[in-house]
Amino acid sequence: MKFIGRNVGRLLRGIALLWQVCVCGLANLVRRLSKGSWADYVLFELSGPLLERTPQRPRYLSLLSFGRPALTVESLHDALRRIAGDPDVRGVVILVKGAQISMAQAQSLTDLFDRFRGWSGELNPRAAGKEVIVYLESCGNAEYAVAAAADRVYVSPLTDWTVLGLRAEPVFLAETLRRIGVKAEVVKVAPWKTALDNLERAEMSDAHREQIERLLSGWYEEIVAAISRGRGIDEERVRAMIDRAPLNANETVELGLADGAVYEDQLAATLAGAGKEEARIVPYEQARGTLYRRPRLRHRKGIGVVSLSGMITTGKSRRFPGGLPIVGNNTAGSTTVQQLVRAALKDERLAGVLLHIDSRGGSALASDLMWRELTLLNRKKPVVAYMGDVAASGGYYVALPAQKIVCQPATLTGSIGVVMAKLITSEAEGKIGAKRFPVQRGENADIYASDGPWRREQREKVEALMDYTYRNFKRLVAEARRQEPDSLEELCGGRVWTGRQALERGLVDELGDFGTAIEQLCELADLPTDGTVPVVQVKADEKRPGPPVSEGSLDLVVGGDGFAELTEALLGVLQGDVSSLMGRERVWMLADGLPKSR
Repeated sequence: MKFIGRNVGRLLRGIALLWQVCVCGLANLVRRLSKGSWADYVLFELSGPLLERTPQRPRYLSLLSFGRPALTVESLHDALRRIAGDPDVRGVVILVKGAQISMAQAQSLTDLFDRFRGWSGELNPRAAGKEVIVYLESCGNAEYAVAAAADRVYVSPLTDWTVLGLRAEPVFLAETLRRIGVKAEVVKVAPWKTALDNLERAEMSDAHREQIERLLSGWYEEIVAAISRGRGIDEERVRAMIDRAPLNANETVELGLADGAVYEDQLAATLAGAGKEEARIVPYEQARGTLYRRPRLRHRKGIGVVSLSGMITTGKSRRFPGGLPIVGNNTAGSTTVQQLVRAALKDERLAGVLLHIDSRGGSALASDLMWRELTLLNRKKPVVAYMGDVAASGGYYVALPAQKIVCQPATLTGSIGVVMAKLITSEAEGKIGAKRFPVQRGENADIYASDGPWRREQREKVEALMDYTYRNFKRLVAEARRQEPDSLEELCGGRVWTGRQALERGLVDELGDFGTAIEQLCELADLPTDGTVPVVQVKADEKRPGPPVSEGSLDLVVGGDGFAELTEALLGVLQGDVSSLMGRERVWMLADGLPKSR
């Protein structure tokens, strides 16, 4: 039966390949007849926030013109792969207009440009290499790190080169809270676990300053190295240019940081080839229909992606357009992630799972629940973790089951530690004439109440809970990263590292982009790394939640967000009750108040 099944499968794949050859041949014939509409350069625009993955949208949005998704690293990857196969396209033009890009995202785009050139060389060995042109209307640190990786860089005549370096200025609110009668009581594992320092302290601690300086130094060196490598300028000269910034457009060109200062409408003439007055620059949405097509048969097995973005909480994942206080734009709920992992485990079409993390952590309980599901998944299918801008504290905790951890040099990670706090508001209530009349049963029923500080025995109990969670965190790190528990304290204690620093300390396995993580996973799953393996977002049926996985047997039988939830969340914030968003648990693996690398 297996022999028959294999032969039938081969026959069906052969028919599918023949069909693709016919379709591509017909499309290329039509393309040949419309030669005047071919693009010399394909145009993309980077503006506003840049996401790694293309969000899943309700179907009705895809029918509306204003519902068209913004450019993401994923969609740009797919587009550049198609363009690389067209022998007639000379390259791509990337317009950068007020893009909100982090250094980790800049490094992902740099890696993508290198991949694009590699694809072009493989598919068109006799043709000239394709160019990447970047045009800058705005020019900050990360934006220019992207531009430096291009073959040519152009700026508008009034664009300033504002690669100024990096600056962080955390604000401390202890004195502000004291003036309104509020005090924060914080318990943390070490001085480097600074997530709630802004509430407890009136000024920056030495450990906090040391940590921020280490992170800024790491990022600064990444910026300098990217400019030096991309523009062929000595690193010392790059540092001197940064110290001279801001620079006007003429100075930028004179110093070799850009190839010309032109307006956007002059780009066509600037990029004109031999015998042409202007290059034909066409937006990708228009150009995609005229691109040369190549038959490309997809592998029958695929890779599933589980995305974990935002603060980690118990319950369902939620999205809040515009963001909410404390929580932000979205949360990664343990219940949602559990269902996604179980769905991936049951899906026989998936040979492996890539866990995409972009989170500063959150609930210790929720992080542990996710960790357990991913550990069980990894026993049947290989799991690789890819870290985006940040995967720290609880975000690092959930990456531990992965066989490989991949991140960019500028990714923030680590923060292996635990923190707990409560606000004492009794004095503030007295100032406004509010009176409490507590009635309780149980000696410690008031341990999390805000009307008074912890008694000595209560604080000892809180510290014991924290120590238990912290020791468990370190134990899991030691087992996953194959390190001696006694040697971990120099890496833990809440210390945050850049991706490059984390690699040097054995906390991650490789530096690279999303594509690097996919390649690692394909190798673990015995799949080809030639791009033929489908990469799909894992989906779970919310109406039919999957049962928990039995540890003893992983051979399973295949068996949103709503307006009401958003209303509930908004009412909770307005009433001062965020427990419905953040969960009832009090122990947090959170890395908050970290500097930004833009």
